[in-house]
Amino acid sequence: MTAPSDGRALVYGNIDRIMANAQKFRAEETVSLIDLLTDDFMAEHTDLDSIGALFALAGEQEVSEDALARIPDEFWEGLVRAHSGFESWSDMFTAATQTLVRQRLLDGCEA
Repeated sequence: MTAPSDGRALVYGNIDRIMANAQKFRAEETVSLIDLLTDDFMAEHTDLDSIGALFALAGEQEVSEDALARIPDEFWEGLVRAHSGFESWSDMFTAATQTLVRQRLLDGCEA
C-alpha cells in the first residue's frame, strides 16, 4: 500500500494528467458491465475468470443490462456471495466502480 505522502506526490505530480483523464472519463456516456467487471477484477475478487462466467452460471449467454434484468435478484445475489468475497451485488458493483475510476484517473500517471 502506498503511504499517504506518496499518494499526495502522485496526485500533485500528475494533476494535469488526472484532470484530462477525468474530463475524458466524464465524456463517456456509459460503461459496459464487461468494461467495469474486467477479467483482472474478476480473477482478483472471485473464483471465476470473467463476468461472462458469472452470467453463464445464471443461465445467460450474454453480459448486458438486459440479461442482468432477467436474472432473479435473489438468485444473482446468491451467485455473487457464493463466487466472490462480496456480501452483495451492490458491494461488488461499488468495488468494481472504484477500481475503474482509480484506473481511469491515474492512466498514464508517473509515480
